Amino acid sequence: MIHQMLFTSLSRHPRGHGSDIDILSAAMTRNRQIGITGFLLRESTGFCQVIEGTEVAVRALFALIESDPRNFCVTQHVQRDVPTRMFPGWSMAYGALSVEDRAFLSRRKVARSGGVVIAFRPRAAGWAPA
Repeated sequence: MIHQMLFTSLSRHPRGHGSDIDILSAAMTRNRQIGITGFLLRESTGFCQVIEGTEVAVRALFALIESDPRNFCVTQHVQRDVPTRMFPGWSMAYGALSVEDRAFLSRRKVARSGGVVIAFRPRAAGWAPA
């Protein structure tokens, strides 16, 4: 079984800041070494991330992410065991939401059996999952 975790966090820096490349580069290297795969989605003021691997490795990595001073309000949304990886071969894939993507997702909220769709909506202090 593969353990998956989905979480969001707010960034201390706006999208495009040099810390984005630092985070992605470190994740790609470290995750390959510890058997983690996943996807990092960058929104203008924060992140949505899925990590997967052994439960021990996922929990240890999440603890590191929670303590990373480059982000805050780290919120776990889903934790589950699945039979196979969603992101095989990707030590850390990366995507970024455009203004248009954010506008589209802010109007959508979908619940599906066995899946999760996170929709971002504006808030005074940044963004939050719907």
